[in-house]
Amino acid sequence: MSQVPSPSLIRDRAARTPALVLVGLLAASLAGAVAAAASRSGWGTVAALAASLIVEVVIASRSRFAARALSQAGAGLPTRSAIRMLAILLLAARCLEPSIVVGTAVTAVVVIGVAIAAEALRLVIVRVRRLPLVTRNLDLGGFALPRPPVPIAMTPMGSDAAVAVIAGLGLTLAMNESTPAAAATGLAVATLLAALPAALLAGQTITLMRAKLRTRLTEAATTAIEVLAPEVVLYFAATPEEIYQVRMWLAPLARLDRRVLIVLRSQAVLDALGETSLPVICTPFNGTIASLALPPRVVALFVTHSGNNLSLLRRPEIRSVFIGHGDSDKPDSVNPFARVYDEVWVAGPLGRRRYATAAVGVADSAIVEIGRPQIETTGAGKPERPTIVYAPTWEGWGDDPHHSSLAHIGPALVENLLARPDLRVRYRPHPLTGRRNPQLRAADRRIVELVGRVPADETITETFAGSSALIGDVSSVINEYLPYDRPYAVVDTRGLGSAAFIERFPSTLGGFVLTPELDGLEDLVIAALGGPDGSRTARRELLADALGDPATSPQRFAAAISRLLG
Repeated sequence: MSQVPSPSLIRDRAARTPALVLVGLLAASLAGAVAAAASRSGWGTVAALAASLIVEVVIASRSRFAARALSQAGAGLPTRSAIRMLAILLLAARCLEPSIVVGTAVTAVVVIGVAIAAEALRLVIVRVRRLPLVTRNLDLGGFALPRPPVPIAMTPMGSDAAVAVIAGLGLTLAMNESTPAAAATGLAVATLLAALPAALLAGQTITLMRAKLRTRLTEAATTAIEVLAPEVVLYFAATPEEIYQVRMWLAPLARLDRRVLIVLRSQAVLDALGETSLPVICTPFNGTIASLALPPRVVALFVTHSGNNLSLLRRPEIRSVFIGHGDSDKPDSVNPFARVYDEVWVAGPLGRRRYATAAVGVADSAIVEIGRPQIETTGAGKPERPTIVYAPTWEGWGDDPHHSSLAHIGPALVENLLARPDLRVRYRPHPLTGRRNPQLRAADRRIVELVGRVPADETITETFAGSSALIGDVSSVINEYLPYDRPYAVVDTRGLGSAAFIERFPSTLGGFVLTPELDGLEDLVIAALGGPDGSRTARRELLADALGDPATSPQRFAAAISRLLG
């Protein structure tokens, strides 16, 4: 089985080529400095060192990948500082009198030692400031994090390279003008310049150690959570790219007459969350989760299957519920992992039957139908201009080439619709589209060139409300479109035929089935324009099966939580 790359790995691959170029330029400039020094070229040495300074600044400000690669290859800042000072020492030994050589050697030892100490202090500061948790909308009393060090101290931006340039200038002037004072001045200034960041870092380290941040923060957060006494915890341990799975539940949770706490597991996820009035705690440490000050009974809601869910699942206070991030006929909607939860909440009877048919070990008594409390159809009038939304799903983590219709028919579909002057076309791809598959990325780019993309801050209910019809894939999107009572279509990219396709994917029963050649598209367009809609009856029947009564979803959601809280 091929290894599935993570989104972060894919981003790293995209950054690899420019990073390798920067690493190559840095290596060339360092080698050039040593070669110039060996050739007794003072200005050549200074020029090469200056070039390395420029590359260092670019790496520090633009390429974390290159900085990480250099460090992992054993070529971190202290090593690069040593190479530069080697070039300076070699220049002095080749061109100047013994006393200057000795002074240069002493300076090199001091500068390299300071560089090593500074790097060690940076690591200490990062680790001390890496607090066990971060919070939002929780009152932590008087706790405050000390101001961070100045950026140039924590991100050197080539300061060690500047040290070598100054030392090289002093030596070069001494060579050209026979003035040892110039060399001594350059070496002295270089030593002071190298020592300044280390002094700033040492001061910050002492301040942080005295502050006892971890102890004080843990005590403050424990008190805040005890005061909050959360009744409901929404837990999320996946990636920032999947944060939409949390966002869709924020409004329903905020409407509850319950005390809610959001628990996240990484700073990157917290940064991606966006605005919310709900209390949030974020921690990467399992020990912190194990010691959260929870009341004797708490309902814990999980939106995705993650191995890290176990950190909260093992707490005896919780009643665990998998609420997911949308019902669909995708295999993940009946993941066997669901057996670990006390209950599994689905939208309607169709979701219950999926688990029964899949026979993955989830008892029927553990399944609760709550509808989709996110769906808001109030005031959703028809758009002024007939509008069809194309909302394909992404390629998924598996190897099914038919998970998404995007690469199969996406551009052709949009071009076909655009050829009709009476229609407006909007494109709303899944947030993870193209993360693994270059064909989907290419199709996505082509459609964006044609019609653009729905703005990221437009919620899906706004997109639905402004549409006349929807074209999607086998995903929760088509289920959540049902309450709008508007025509939709799904593409049978496998070429199964309408009857076999609907039998395999029951959530498509209420829609038009399009062939890979787009047969059936004309019927959808006619319905979108207000003409005959042969899918209306089946669509309304499917609504009750897939979602129950959408109008009662918020009440059913609240009642299910109340029942577990006793």
